[in-house]
This record gives sequence, C-alpha cells and structure tokens, in this order.
Amino acid sequence: MSCDERSQTISHDDTITTEIKKDNSKIEIADLPILIDSTDYLIHPIGYIRDYKSRFTSYSKGSGHASYSVSRYNNYSITGELSNIKFQHLNSEKLTALTDELMEITSIRFLENIRVQTGLQFLVYTIRDADTNKDAKLDFNDVETLYISTIEGKGLKKLTPKLAQIVDWNVIPQQSRLYFKSISDTNKNGEFDKNDRVNYQYVNLKDEDLNVIQYNPL
Repeated sequence: MSCDERSQTISHDDTITTEIKKDNSKIEIADLPILIDSTDYLIHPIGYIRDYKSRFTSYSKGSGHASYSVSRYNNYSITGELSNIKFQHLNSEKLTALTDELMEITSIRFLENIRVQTGLQFLVYTIRDADTNKDAKLDFNDVETLYISTIEGKGLKKLTPKLAQIVDWNVIPQQSRLYFKSISDTNKNGEFDKNDRVNYQYVNLKDEDLNVIQYNPL
C-alpha cells in the first residue's frame, strides 16, 4: 500500500512547545458499524460533522450543507479523517475505544491475506499522532505514521520511528511479514527531501511482541 505525497513539515525547535486540545466546538458523529468478512468484531468509525459551503452561500440562504458520513469502506480498507474507532464483539453490547489519545486516523486496512495464511487478524493504520510542525493544530501538514493492532483494537503499537513519515508498506504472506518504508528528516531542514534517510523495516506478524527489525536492501 502506497501513501500519497503530502506537504508534511517538521519543526526541530525544542524551545517551542504546543499542546493539542480537543476542539469541543466540533460535533463528533459515528458511522454505522462495519463488519469485515471472517471477523467477529464490529468497527464503529468516529469523526466530525463537516460543513461544506457553496460559492453561492452569501446570496442564497441554506446553500451550504453538512456531511454526516466520516468514512468510506472498500475491499478491507476504511479511509477518512477519524478521531477514534470503537470495537464491539458480535455477541456483546460493550464498545471499546482504540485509543484515549488525540489522533487523526486516516486509513485502516485489515490484513486479509495474513488471515488466510496464518489465521492471525491484524489492522494496520496510518495515523497523525503529533503536532510535528508545532503550529498547535493536528492536520494534513503533520507527519503520518504507521500503527498496528489486533482485530479487536488491542495492542495498538507504533511501527515507524519518531517523526518519520510513512512512505509505503506491503505484506508478504509467505513470510508473515509486514514491510514498510519511512523517511526521517535527518538534515533537519524541516522538510522531507532526497538528502534525508530512508528507513527500511519489517515486523514478523507471528512474533507476539511485533518487534521492528531494520534491514538494508541497498
């Protein structure tokens, strides 16, 4: 799975401290639950109602509209800009949140080929988890990272290095490995460019601890 080119930036100024707080002026909403084939857990995507303004708004009352959908599901993948996810076993009314941290979850993918090969059930996420450009906002200008959890949302673990931008990831079912590539702003110019270090790593999905292993294909 490849990640789109975006304008993520990094601030290395340790004198700047920011605190991201939940915006209580935004209204959270949940989509209807998603049941991925061959699993026993409902996934409830949670995000914010979005207002869309028409270019005729100033002339025509009510020409804007709100979106009450926060995610899209297709072929084992969920995409959107989600504030959280809740999980519910088919035989229970209890809902459990993925995290209590402020994050933006931009994609989720169920590793169906790993389930077929090993019976293991994992979700892989791309997540904005920090205000990396220190503008006191968490948005598309911040770094996207790679996370993994079990199908019920347990054991959420960050895989990419600190402040590294995920570039691409892929699964090799025959090895039960999740390979991923990220880039670190090693020259500390605030941007990701050709002079920065590319990190090559993988995890063995049969490893209970999901230890991240470095490798060098060059």
